Amino acid sequence: MKIFYMLAETLLKYFTPKETEYVREKQMLMHPGESGAKLTKEYFVKKLGQALMIAAAGLLLSGVILVRDINSSRQIEDGLILRNGYGDGERKVRLDLYSDGEILEKEKVVTVDEKQYTAEEMDAIFDEVAGGLEEAILGENTSVDHIDHDLVLPDSAEGYPVSIEWLVGDHDVLDSFGHIREDMSDEAGREVKLTAQLTYGALEKDHVFYVKVYPLYREAGEQLSHDIDRSIDEYAKATVSDSAQLLPDEVDGHSLSYKNSLPRTWLYVLLVAGLASVVLYTGRDRDLKAEVAKREREMLLDYPEIVSKLTLLLGAGLTLRAAFEKVASDYKNREWGRRSYALEEMLITVHRMRSGVSEYEAYLDFGKRCAVRRYTKLGALFSQNIKKGSAGLLAEMEKEAHDAFEERKANARKRGEEAGTKLLLPMALMLSVVMIVIIVPAFMSFSI
Repeated sequence: MKIFYMLAETLLKYFTPKETEYVREKQMLMHPGESGAKLTKEYFVKKLGQALMIAAAGLLLSGVILVRDINSSRQIEDGLILRNGYGDGERKVRLDLYSDGEILEKEKVVTVDEKQYTAEEMDAIFDEVAGGLEEAILGENTSVDHIDHDLVLPDSAEGYPVSIEWLVGDHDVLDSFGHIREDMSDEAGREVKLTAQLTYGALEKDHVFYVKVYPLYREAGEQLSHDIDRSIDEYAKATVSDSAQLLPDEVDGHSLSYKNSLPRTWLYVLLVAGLASVVLYTGRDRDLKAEVAKREREMLLDYPEIVSKLTLLLGAGLTLRAAFEKVASDYKNREWGRRSYALEEMLITVHRMRSGVSEYEAYLDFGKRCAVRRYTKLGALFSQNIKKGSAGLLAEMEKEAHDAFEERKANARKRGEEAGTKLLLPMALMLSVVMIVIIVPAFMSFSI
């Protein structure tokens, strides 16, 4: 880029762009306190240098293309067009056709086939390909005189544009793909004629040779299992008219016996039951944890209203115990409208106090049983009131009621935000469905 920037700077010495003043004003607005002339010069040097670089790249690329086209045009001088090599495929050439020195047709497309072998050349290629086929088809076999593994019959010759089709002389021994038949059992082997039809365009040549095929080789265990299956099939065919099928008692010198296989249903039931018991065992703990969390949430929701009622009753002149019993009795009389874990704990506390437990201990135990920080603090506050006197209790309760309502509003906002976040995914899915319903018919109408 430095070369093009230097060239641009040199050119700018001989002419001044007409938008210089406009650029100077804008550069000073963008960079206050700096030299407008310097910024303008750098702007035009960079701008012109990049333009020159693009122009030079385009000039170089067009020159390369022009040289290529000139070389290509030389290939058709004297009415000759070079062909692609063997196996490289055809080529298409664009020509300008002239008649009597005048243009007749521009960019006429002429298809030029690849270079073809002569019949003599192909005869030599066929011989070379055929000479390697007997080894190429062996696969895991060692010789064409002993075939006990599947053959590999190629459909083309590597390195030559020759296609190969195979004809199998005995389909009871080999299939069309060179696979040994499962029921081939002639231990002495059977000779099979193979014909490879070599083809190149319209030229053909057949190559015939013979392979000796033996039963398919198997490992000891596989062979025994195969022989047993074959023996069972033979017995089944021989006794198909009988009321029962006879099973072989000996195969290849191996004595056979049979027992009924027990279904594994019992095992599956046992596994499913064991898995279900584990899931149930662990799931109960999870459910319990969820219930405890739900209890804590509901107790926190009830806390502001309970504290507000206690504060109201204390302000009306009732003692702490009387206010506590009043709120609990309202719940007992079903004035609350729903189940409340906190008020049930208050009822228990009232019964304990009536049973002789001191108020100090009853309030402390109330806070511990609730196991929620807010209620623990409230129980401690009531216990201190019994121990130190009721002075300042109303003010403390008013402050606690205010704080409780503020916390409840904060929790409500938090839950609202969480609910909004959870709704993002369903909303995104609904938006996707709507877009698909709108866009797909539109694209289909375009295609039509």
